[in-house]
Amino acid sequence: MTISVCMIVRNESAQLPHALRSIPPEYEKIVVDTGSTDDTVRVAESLGAKVHHWAWQDDFAAARNESIAHATGEYVLILDADEELAEDAPAQIEAFVREHPGEPAVVSIWNQIDGEVHRTQMVRLFPNSPSFRYQGIVHEQLFENAEPVHAVPSDISIKHIGYEKSVYEAQKKEERYLKLYGKQLTLEPNNGYLRYQIGKLHYSLQRYAEACESFRLCVGLQEEDRLYYAPMLVMYGYALKNLNRSAEAEALLTPYLSRYPSFPDLPFLLGLLAMDTMKVQDIERYFLQALEIGETSNYATVAGVGSFKAAYNVGLFYELTGQIEKARTAYEIASTYQYEPAINRLRQLPR
Repeated sequence: MTISVCMIVRNESAQLPHALRSIPPEYEKIVVDTGSTDDTVRVAESLGAKVHHWAWQDDFAAARNESIAHATGEYVLILDADEELAEDAPAQIEAFVREHPGEPAVVSIWNQIDGEVHRTQMVRLFPNSPSFRYQGIVHEQLFENAEPVHAVPSDISIKHIGYEKSVYEAQKKEERYLKLYGKQLTLEPNNGYLRYQIGKLHYSLQRYAEACESFRLCVGLQEEDRLYYAPMLVMYGYALKNLNRSAEAEALLTPYLSRYPSFPDLPFLLGLLAMDTMKVQDIERYFLQALEIGETSNYATVAGVGSFKAAYNVGLFYELTGQIEKARTAYEIASTYQYEPAINRLRQLPR
């Protein structure tokens, strides 16, 4: 089995070394440079990448397709300059290909956002075949024979830092992406996934009102079976919460509990909202529901909402309502994950 890692880059000399050094030496490294004016090309070549030059056309799908056109491996793995392969990714790739030969893989992308660990899921590994090509000028998606690709979940992980607010501001990606979003929306005004991505961008920049408007349009499209939809609802709920509209968020999210019964982020957020709206009778049951569901591999999620964060929050509820032994048990559960807030609360509980 041979792997070609395909990247598109521009002025990424600061971050590119981390990405390239995370790639096993036996993998082919394909870098398509779209017009760098810094040391990106030199850095890429010095770390063993085959660099190809391509004039940027305001079209991410076209750039992706250019990169995979140069791949010679049996499989293509897509990586961005602000990402790194997890240490166990090569072993997980080998296991996936062995168990699912010829199938594309859904990969977990782990993001650090405002001190929290978020996981999104994308198709990043697929056979090197002309039948697999990207479409969409921004937030491009993989298609197989002109149909949206059907991929298999995997344990392959990638670490990503590109959505940090400071990174966006430093590289001025906001203007770049919003321009492309507008261009794409003229072609596909009912593209719910694209509107979700616009909302995510606004949310990452703490523009919660603008995020809510994008998410509202997503909800109106009613694409409840799409992979993005449940995480979009949760981000919509957090945006409303940040605007002090928690009651509105409760009304939005509650009907979806039965629609997404294996998604812990929904009851976890509803527990937080119940704290805001003083619905004391709901706080315990929502956090316990999140704990019962546990961590999920089916959706984009925030690490801990089905484990240590839910246990910690229900522990706070028990402590504040005088149920000290229940609080102790909940904090102990959260502490097994080395969650410092729970460890600190345990130390403060009376013996």
